[in-house]
Parts: sequence; structure tokens; C-alpha cells
Amino acid sequence: MELCKIPGAEVTIVEPAPFFGGLMHSLEIGGFFVDKGVHVFDSIPKDLADIVNEIMDGQTHKIEFVSASAFNGKVTDVYSLPDLSSLDDESVKQLIKVELLQMAEQPPWDASPKNLHELFQIRYGKTAAKIYSAIFKKVYDIESFEVEPNAIAQTSLGRMKFLDDEQMLELKQSSEWLESVLAARRMAVGKVDDFVSIYPSDGHAMKGWCERALKWLEARGVRICLGEKIESIEEHADGVTMTTSKQKIDADHVIWANDNVEALGTALGIDATQVNEHQYGTPMLFMTMMTRTDEIKDFTYLQNFEPEALTYRTAAAGIYSHQNKNGVSFVTSECPVTLGSERWNNADDLIPEVWQEIKNLGIVSEDAELVDSNALRIPSTFKLAKLGYSEQIAGFNEAVANQYHRVLLRNVVPFFRRDIYLDSLKLRNLVE
Repeated sequence: MELCKIPGAEVTIVEPAPFFGGLMHSLEIGGFFVDKGVHVFDSIPKDLADIVNEIMDGQTHKIEFVSASAFNGKVTDVYSLPDLSSLDDESVKQLIKVELLQMAEQPPWDASPKNLHELFQIRYGKTAAKIYSAIFKKVYDIESFEVEPNAIAQTSLGRMKFLDDEQMLELKQSSEWLESVLAARRMAVGKVDDFVSIYPSDGHAMKGWCERALKWLEARGVRICLGEKIESIEEHADGVTMTTSKQKIDADHVIWANDNVEALGTALGIDATQVNEHQYGTPMLFMTMMTRTDEIKDFTYLQNFEPEALTYRTAAAGIYSHQNKNGVSFVTSECPVTLGSERWNNADDLIPEVWQEIKNLGIVSEDAELVDSNALRIPSTFKLAKLGYSEQIAGFNEAVANQYHRVLLRNVVPFFRRDIYLDSLKLRNLVE
């Protein structure tokens, strides 16, 4: 959209998938449109919400997040981070408090952790860091000391709650440092920013958004090439020639806008093997389970931080996407797994256990019947930076910049949808 604002610009988008939208494009499962994860337009700027509404012809609805979390056998409503107040041993919670107060006396503002585990220690103390590292291992199937500290931005582990809400608020207010790392539930906070959360209401989930966005862009002159793999990119004095699996495309610039660095390296003839090897893909089993709509709790999602649990994030996706067929809707569960493990190889056999677990969590009623189900193996979801990734990607970016002046890379690859949008506003400046 921003590039179209450049006078005389002709914009071409090349997408290797046969559909537009990538991960946001929903699957069709059991007669429903199912998002691959929780893909809500969550806390986006109002001007982006206006664009989404325009593309959807007004067919969106506001999402009021009703989140919850689970830890140590307890579900905490209106809270989506681990709630360590459910720990049985009071002495552990007191030890966490002592360690935090000690750090608050000399806040480690300038600390430089070598890995995520050290960051947990710096933020929460050694006792809580062990608990958070166990949660991280459960969700992402990799140890916290194997990944870079900035991996915290892709987790729900950026703050900590370990006492009741009143005690947490009191503790937070006692120190600038503690205010920055601790959390407490606030049942009524009012409007705190200008962001909004919306979701398509046409009953086609995010697939409906993707298909409408495709037509909206094409109506504005954007050429979109689906199902084409970029094989090579050659730069010359007058511009760039990109060869895909179907055609050659001449352009002034190529903007690489996804995180598949290995594919870019192949197209440019620059080795990106080390960059790829320093990323961890986080495998998941993705379960879709159908039951009667009135048996599903009216909520958005629950994140299960119990290290021994099967599920991580379970969402009432059918309800908030307005999908109800003959009184039946669905929930989805993302289940952490190790590639090649027994669970990975026998995903379908795991469904009854997952169904019982979400019953125990109160996501569906205890007597809810499983009408239909589906299990998908997804080998790579959240991409985490393993130790050394920053150096590898910096070296790769430098090699691209030195050899190619018309192949443009964004300086960052944002994670949250609002950040992706705000970063996209810079693309016009990048070209001009």
C-alpha cells in the first residue's frame, strides 16, 4: 500500500504459496475455516483498523479479550502470563520476593545477559528463573540457555506475578525496577491507548480477510504472483531481474519481506546455511476439536504453562470467528512436541488426552462430546534465535548490502502484527 503511493510505481508481490496471506490464510477443516494459531488483529493502531474495515466492507467485530492462564493445576482468569501465586510452597514465593528486593536495591539496568536463562535470572532472580526456564522448555522444546536473550519478545514470559494482585501492586509500586518486571491483574483499567482489537465477522476467519485483501490490492494496480518460487536475483546497472519458477520479472528494486533467509541466499548466491542453522523452528501439533457451541466456554484463549501438560494455547476460535454450524463450533489447541517423538508420530492418538485436558481446564464442559477432530503436524512455528544468530544474520545482511544495492532488506523483522504494520510504513522511505 505504501509503495503504491510513489508516483509511477508498479508493485509486484511474489508469493511461493498458491494462496495469498501466508500463515494468516485459514485451513478448511471439517467444514470450518480454521486459523493456524491465534491470528487476531490484536491491539493495532486505529488507522490500520480502518484499512481492515475498508477491505472487509465493514464486516469486522471488536474483540474483547477474555484470556486466562494455567499453572500448577490452577486457572487464573483475566491473565495470560504464568501465575506463580499458585505454587504450593509458600517458602518458594518468599524466596522469590527476597531475591527481587535484593535486586531492586541495585537494579541491573545495564546487565548484558548471554542467553535467555541469564535474562530470566536478571529480571526475576535465580529461583523464579528456574521455573520460567522450565516453562520455556515446555512451550518451545528448547532450553532457555540455548537461545538469545531477545527471544523473550516472542514469549509470554516478559513479566512475573507470584503473589495475589494486591500484594503484587504494592510490590510493583515500591521500586522502579520492580515496576518494570512484575505484573498484576487489573480487572478494570479503562482505555489505556489508541489501539483496537478486531476480527473478520464474515464467518470465513482470516481466510476471508486474505482473499478480500488480495482483490483490494489488485484493484489498486498491485500485480500478485502466487505459487511462484524465486530462483535467482541478478542485479545490473538499470535494475534487477528476478527469475521465478514461472517467469522473469524486471524491477528497480527487490524488497525481501519474509524471514526465509536461506531462500534469499540461494537466489543471490550468498551462503545462508549458518543463519538457518542458528534458528529453531519450534514444532507443534495443532489440534482442532469440534463440539456443541453451548459446551464451549465464552473466552478468547488460555495459555497453559504447566510443564507436564500436553497443551499450550487453546482458543475458542470458532466462537470469536462467528462460526456455528447446526449448533456445533470448535476449539483449537497448540501442543508442544519434539520432532520424531512418539507424540509426533502418533498425533491422532493424542486427541482424546488433549480433549480431557481442556475439559479439566474448563475450556469445554465436563460432559461435552467430541463431534469431530483433526490433528496436524507443524514442524516449524515460532522461529527463535539460537546463540550466535545475531552475528550470523548481521554478517549475511552485510554481505547482501556489499554485493547488491537494489536488493533491500528491512533492518528488523517484527513479531507482532501492529509492529509489522508500523514497520511497513517505512518501506517507501527505504526505496526513495
